[in-house]
Amino acid sequence: MDTTKRLGEILVAMDGEPFYAYRRLKGAAYGGPAYSLEFRHIQGSPGAFPASVARLVISPAFLSLPSWALENPRRKLAAADWLLRAFQDGVAAHARANRGEDGSGSFQPLALPQQVLERNLIRFSDEGVRLAFRLSLPGTRGGRILGRQARAMVVEDLPRVMDAVREAAAEEKGLRRHCAAVEDAESMAARLQEKGLVAFIADGAHLARESGVSDKPAPTGTVIPFAAPPRLAVEMNRPNAGPIRGLGIPAGVTAIVGGGFHGKSTVLAALAKGVYPHIPGDGRQGVATRRSAVLVRAEEGRAVHGVDISAFMKDLPGGADPKSFSTGNASGSTGQAASLAEALAAGARVLLIDEDTSAANLLSRAGVMARLVPDDPITPLVARVRELHRRHGVSTVIIAGSSSAFLAVADRVIRLSSYLPEDVTAEAKEIAGQAPPDPEKAARFEDQRVLAADNFDPSYRAGRLGRTIPVRVKSLRGRPRVLEYGEDLLDLEAQAALVDEGQVAAIGQALLKGRDLIGQSPLSPTELARRLGQFIDREGLEGLETKSMLFLARPRGLEITAAVNRLRSLALAEPA
Repeated sequence: MDTTKRLGEILVAMDGEPFYAYRRLKGAAYGGPAYSLEFRHIQGSPGAFPASVARLVISPAFLSLPSWALENPRRKLAAADWLLRAFQDGVAAHARANRGEDGSGSFQPLALPQQVLERNLIRFSDEGVRLAFRLSLPGTRGGRILGRQARAMVVEDLPRVMDAVREAAAEEKGLRRHCAAVEDAESMAARLQEKGLVAFIADGAHLARESGVSDKPAPTGTVIPFAAPPRLAVEMNRPNAGPIRGLGIPAGVTAIVGGGFHGKSTVLAALAKGVYPHIPGDGRQGVATRRSAVLVRAEEGRAVHGVDISAFMKDLPGGADPKSFSTGNASGSTGQAASLAEALAAGARVLLIDEDTSAANLLSRAGVMARLVPDDPITPLVARVRELHRRHGVSTVIIAGSSSAFLAVADRVIRLSSYLPEDVTAEAKEIAGQAPPDPEKAARFEDQRVLAADNFDPSYRAGRLGRTIPVRVKSLRGRPRVLEYGEDLLDLEAQAALVDEGQVAAIGQALLKGRDLIGQSPLSPTELARRLGQFIDREGLEGLETKSMLFLARPRGLEITAAVNRLRSLALAEPA
């Protein structure tokens, strides 16, 4: 029985009622054999955020997805992403905006990134495809329901949007291309280690972006296609598109050099996001990076809690202990040293470093300065990178624009000129001379800290009353990497692999779960993050859902660890 008409009648009958009367829609499913619509959350007032949330259950017969698109997890991931983007495009093309007042009366599509991520808002099941979306129900400034406009949204606009989704599902060529891009990217990433590589960039890749604040590709006519030099060229086989030639970055220490504006940072940014598959047309579908790669930069002002940074620091001023370093306002060098130590303890096995966003004195130290300031407490990264690879299996890719220190320790040196790479290792070695000896004391990267049991309180205090608030994601300079968690404002801007606000939201929800875990047994921040990752593996993103936080995307364990370590309210247990 099709109850869509009945839903329209109910909405029209609500016209002029107080806005809260919309809540009567919850708990019932409306629709017909093609799809049903259920309201899961109703906003509090016109134009309020979070907006209302509805869920569609779309029948298999309506979509007619080909069976091959659901044959394995990689294709399911791609098919889900394809349908979600089709829904977003359908809203843009067929749904009228602002049917109500105060910004109400619109569908609220997500700003999807160029990467393909696991999400909870779209799932395949025996009953069909479940797809959740936000919409702002229409109302007046006086808080009254605009029932006829609401009816138009769900009885007129939504069917047109759903027809666009059905057309996309039937567009076999585009869907197959989408699935192949994800499957090929995941296959290349899985084969990097067996080939002794940490990353791969395919010939023909378009790495340049539209602008400094946009991750979309630059116009085709302005991009120089990537091409690997013969001595560093390797071939990767892909299950769908077949073999492809490109630049293979081997394990070890790689320095990328070149003049300003020749593409060094663009290449590093592509490597940082190469831990995910990209959509066709992005230009970086042929970029694959080991999933344990992390970009580490200076983070002046970050909080640090009892981190062992003795691999990079000694004899700190004021008697601070580098084996258990804490501060609420880190310098660039101590902040980056802590980030390095935390990432390595969490399992990062590829370090991506850009000289321009790093603390210069943590990376290297000129000989003249070493003679002038002999008591400098810093052991620079350049003195550790060979040891990191030899003893810990950690590779480093560093962008060196002005400092020559890494040339002597690099296993290979790649020079970029107008975005095109060339192997200049022999020339660099001749210029650089002998590599410095490793430090006398070997580095260790273990998290020996223990979390106090009262961490991750999501409440803030107004007077004497504590009030629990929802975890919220804020945008900083247009980038959704700021998490409001209780009284903490957690800035994750330095985490380059967080590409979607749903990942930040999932981290916030994971921290809520962390309250329970640390009450069960003593855990270090790194071990807690590992167990939270295991929880997501076991329960899925659905296990993190709450009424106030429904739109989640999968973060990596490395970013969960980074968030735990950066909470200003994080408390450690006193040593036994």
